[in-house]
Amino acid sequence: MKKIIISMSLWGGAIGVVFSQVGINTDHPKGIFHIDAKKDNVIKSKDSIKNTTDDVVFNSVRNGSILLKSYQAYLGVGKIKPEAGLDINGTMRLENKAEGNNKILVSKDDLGNATWVAPLSPIISVGKINDNKLLPTDESPGDLTEEPLKLTQGKWLVLSKFVVKSTIKPWGNKKPQNNVWIYLKNMAVSDSTKFSTVLGVPVEQAGSCAGTPQLAAIVDVPKGEEHIFRIFGSTSNTQFGYTTTSEFQGSYFYAVRLDVDILD
Repeated sequence: MKKIIISMSLWGGAIGVVFSQVGINTDHPKGIFHIDAKKDNVIKSKDSIKNTTDDVVFNSVRNGSILLKSYQAYLGVGKIKPEAGLDINGTMRLENKAEGNNKILVSKDDLGNATWVAPLSPIISVGKINDNKLLPTDESPGDLTEEPLKLTQGKWLVLSKFVVKSTIKPWGNKKPQNNVWIYLKNMAVSDSTKFSTVLGVPVEQAGSCAGTPQLAAIVDVPKGEEHIFRIFGSTSNTQFGYTTTSEFQGSYFYAVRLDVDILD
């Protein structure tokens, strides 16, 4: 037969208040209702108990003054001093026939009802950069895009890279001491000289004389609009011809939506 301890304390004065506590398997209940499942509590002091990971405690915490008081119910599982409506020291399990590996527990309505759902896959838009496309030799940006990046409403992270190599081999002391540049252009912007991002990198001075300019940019597309982005490239050295190539892992041009809900 389980041991049940009921303790009561009386606070006097103009207003009489009676507090009672129920303890199961414990002589020192630490809440309105306290269960020590293994009956293994060790009392260290008035407010300190060892071996509480198997305990369940229900308490009611008062907020406000004596006259204008409200109470918050706290339930502790594995904790004798819960600090939240449900305070758990250990693992949690919710079984409602919607559970599954890698699912996430989320609210399904404005009443706080919850269920398990699978995260959505990330939304990705993909474009393409031309191979064997010669960069302009007059240092102006040349359009390298084979397929543009079409982005609808939202905040996007755009990532792109292309590889170029020299079409003219260096000779003697001639070295390609110059940069190759990559530009991201929003075609919805009417100003032809305005780019979202411009970055440059040096090319090798020997071997294939290759360069790998790359960029990352965050862009916002307003509601109800679709913006088209293209990649441009240029070089600051007119002595050597540079062309895009699929060598050295080639190019990429894509965007990932950042502000989409991860849940369906």
